Amino acid sequence: MSKYFFYVLVATFVVLAVIIGTAADSKTGPKLGYIDPNKVLQNYDKWVNFQKQMQDEIAKYQAELDKIKDQNQKQQKYLEYQQLINNKIAQTQQQIEAEILAKVKEYAEVMGYDFIFNSTTMAYGSQAYNITDAFIKYLKTSKK
Repeated sequence: MSKYFFYVLVATFVVLAVIIGTAADSKTGPKLGYIDPNKVLQNYDKWVNFQKQMQDEIAKYQAELDKIKDQNQKQQKYLEYQQLINNKIAQTQQQIEAEILAKVKEYAEVMGYDFIFNSTTMAYGSQAYNITDAFIKYLKTSKK
């Protein structure tokens, strides 16, 4: 009888240890966070500098357009400049977004995040998981 009691006692402790271990794992779970990509982009130095550069370029094009008297030629030049500007913006934005995405991956690895989501594609995210400001700070202090 005491042998049987010993096995039941050991089995109970094993089951209890498994239950406690499983409960502890479910409380920690994966580390999650999300960022607002628009806010990140608007605070990324390369993007801010590019916007200033584009404003200067647009002003230069506008000055050239103002010199043209012929409306047909003016409209043709306007469309040409618009296409140049749109292409440059799209290309640069794509490059900068790729850099930011690489930085998100780097940040996740350094800070131990399992998942970092994009807030623009989420239906809801608790403010407690919003890491946008911390990520922006990381972007400003990290080297390229």
